Amino acid sequence: MKEPSEQEQSDRLYELLGKHIDAVYEQHMEIERLQTHVHVVFSLSDAGSLKVALSKVGKRQQSRVLAFNSWFSVGPIADLDTPEGQQRRQSWLLEHVQDDYFFDTINRDHQIAQLMKELKAIPEHKTVVIWCADNGHDQTGLRFALYLLKDRKQPIHIVNVTKVSQALGFRQNGGETPYAQALIDRENYVEIVRDYAEGFPLDSDTRKRYETDWIELAGQNHWLRLWEDGKLIGCDEDKLDPVIIQSVIDLQGIHEAGDYVHAGEVMGRVLEASRQRISISFLTYRILRLTSDGVLNFKGIPGLSLQYSIRLSSARGTTKLGNSEEAANE
Repeated sequence: MKEPSEQEQSDRLYELLGKHIDAVYEQHMEIERLQTHVHVVFSLSDAGSLKVALSKVGKRQQSRVLAFNSWFSVGPIADLDTPEGQQRRQSWLLEHVQDDYFFDTINRDHQIAQLMKELKAIPEHKTVVIWCADNGHDQTGLRFALYLLKDRKQPIHIVNVTKVSQALGFRQNGGETPYAQALIDRENYVEIVRDYAEGFPLDSDTRKRYETDWIELAGQNHWLRLWEDGKLIGCDEDKLDPVIIQSVIDLQGIHEAGDYVHAGEVMGRVLEASRQRISISFLTYRILRLTSDGVLNFKGIPGLSLQYSIRLSSARGTTKLGNSEEAANE
């Protein structure tokens, strides 16, 4: 039998490649046709949990999940819908919270510019459901997403898992209503997704109010946003410093007096006490500022995530970040 020529082999290869491309396109179009809902969340971990829950209740096939991957509770947000504003934010992250900058950079599919395109491209016939909780991160993200969708004609639906948990009587181990999706018991969360995946439609007045909230927030020169007394507020970056200091004091009281306490313990206590959703990188930044100001001492390697310990300074105002060798050698 005559061997096929190189041209014939090449033609056959292109034919197979064309068929494969057509098959992938048809599969993509079928998935697009089946997806009737687009769910929006504000972290990759929340996206993963939502996808699992949607699968458990038989709604995964009809659902697309879009996830932002930026800590909206920290950093500048002015002009965030523009390349200039995004670049300013990236520069701030690089200077102050390098871990957040790194994770944002490596997840290009979930960066703000890409999510903006995908949100604005959602067809009007699909239902948009935004998932949030009562914390500064989610509530800032909610307002930003609604601002980006301001030209959408169809209603936008919201699921506030804090309010739903409160209505259903779901509590954390400490007896409090969860202030973040990740704090909801897995079985309870699946129940919420099963019964409330459609969300609650926002009326036009509420949408306008959220859009106005975003414009006002973005116009403020704040690096920290917290949820307090049912409201989203912009704060000075040192707002949580007293909570950090008190957490160190409390943990030193549990351990031997004057002992260093692990940074991870301190941060866990800060998040528990403040009931805020703040990035570990931002708390690290504030701890290092308190160290630089002589309020805290550290030992270890603060440049590595949680690979250091801290304590209240015995000589406040004299211990600086640059000459902390004595503490590091203890």
